[in-house]
Amino acid sequence: MDLKILEEFGLTKNEQDIFLTIIKNGTISATHIARGTGLNRPYVYYALERLLEKGYLSEISVNGKKHFKAIDLNQITSLEQEKVEMLKKTLQALKQQESREKEELQVEVWKGRYALRNIHKKITAEVKSNQEILYLGLNEDIMEETDPLYLRKSLQNIERKKIRERIIIKRGTKKLPYAKTAKYRFIKKELIGQTARVIYQDIVIEILYGTPVYVIVKRNAHLADIAKQQFEVFWKLAKSQ
Repeated sequence: MDLKILEEFGLTKNEQDIFLTIIKNGTISATHIARGTGLNRPYVYYALERLLEKGYLSEISVNGKKHFKAIDLNQITSLEQEKVEMLKKTLQALKQQESREKEELQVEVWKGRYALRNIHKKITAEVKSNQEILYLGLNEDIMEETDPLYLRKSLQNIERKKIRERIIIKRGTKKLPYAKTAKYRFIKKELIGQTARVIYQDIVIEILYGTPVYVIVKRNAHLADIAKQQFEVFWKLAKSQ
């Protein structure tokens, strides 16, 4: 008999001997297993526990004493098939995660006052109804002073599409009263610096306030997921007043 197949099921040499002894006898006690295999009883009990955990045995009581019985071979086949299916699902999930992490990073860089206008245009074109936009460190004064008409136009589009906005701004700076779908929270200035971030879908937009203004647009699902997680940490730290 070729017993290598039992190795494929994850059984050690001694577990194979115990399993075959149980199959031959139908129902058997640990004492008789030890005698039949020549293994010491402590090891037999240890191996039986492992076989029970793997689902290959059932434990029954005969005259008040523990006996062991191999489960039906069809059940073993079914059990192993379930393991194979679980393994397939796990591998598929890992491959999907790996492909997301290896997904090509697309980067654009904009410069100057029209860089902020391009953000409004991009949001208007890409963000769909009922989606959410996250903003971290946004300077509403600069956004309003640089391009007030495009800002209002963008906010009207956001309101019309019922797009949700969560905005974290520096303590002491203003929020826009006409940003009707926005929820604001405030955070200490030193935690943000002179940068801001806009996050939606698989997009992360970094704004570097200065002269001139620089905007870096990154498209990558994995990076966007990380940025969203970081935003949630800041959102919990931030205060509503």
